[in-house]
Amino acid sequence: MFRSSMWRPLAVACISVLGAATYACSAPGDGAASGDSASTEGELEIHFSQMYSAYDGQHDFKIPAVVTGVKKVKWSVSDPEIADIETQSDGSAMITVRKAGNVTIIAKAGSIKGEAPLTITDSKDNEWEAGNQRYNNGTVLTRGKGDGGGGGGGGGSKDKQLSCTNCHGGAGGDDSKDVEHTPMQTAGYSDAQLVTIFTKGQKPAGVPQRVMMNQSRWSKLHQWQMDEFAVKGLVVYLRSLEPKSQGPVDFGGRGPKGDGSGSGKGTGTATGSDSDAGTQ
Repeated sequence: MFRSSMWRPLAVACISVLGAATYACSAPGDGAASGDSASTEGELEIHFSQMYSAYDGQHDFKIPAVVTGVKKVKWSVSDPEIADIETQSDGSAMITVRKAGNVTIIAKAGSIKGEAPLTITDSKDNEWEAGNQRYNNGTVLTRGKGDGGGGGGGGGSKDKQLSCTNCHGGAGGDDSKDVEHTPMQTAGYSDAQLVTIFTKGQKPAGVPQRVMMNQSRWSKLHQWQMDEFAVKGLVVYLRSLEPKSQGPVDFGGRGPKGDGSGSGKGTGTATGSDSDAGTQ
């Protein structure tokens, strides 16, 4: 029989090996929606693993980033002329766009690190305003007989010009009507993916249904109409929203009480939470 003094170093070694294996396997797999891949051993997994934003020289564009399960993360950006990055009190990061371009977001914790690409699209004059007008146009949904909660029998809507704020725009709490559109929920979607969601009612493969409505009904409802300029403008407008937490749907389902390990609360900081793409 081993003496207790011999067991102690063996126990420490076993715990260390088990801990490393648990970390390497615990990160949830990401869907194809945002080109995610599970982190490999020795790498940090940044959420979102691919990020998208915009720049118009007039509005603020911010993107939150987080690494779950790791403390004392040091953040940096490959080109400070394109974007700034600031570490938040909870260890997450907030990225501020400075100009259009491509840049890499870098996270380090001890000897391990992770990287995530950020694509920033240049916006044309007045695109933001066109998006603002479409999102907040004030056209209110009138629920009627047989509208199934969405107008137009079968869950579709007869009026395809309804304001987005009929269902969205209340981020920051559990009482929000729907998954919200701030970068904390949507920065993992490319421009084309966002357009497909709000004009065709189609989510990228692997993105779960996170609203209290079945997929078919949601898809019929979510086929909104607008001209091409407003389509582009709406993407720019959504990119400019202040990042706000909505708990479980933040960071692709890695927010508080989601299926990840985010633990922060509040608004304006990356606090943790679908495939890594995001929302809807």
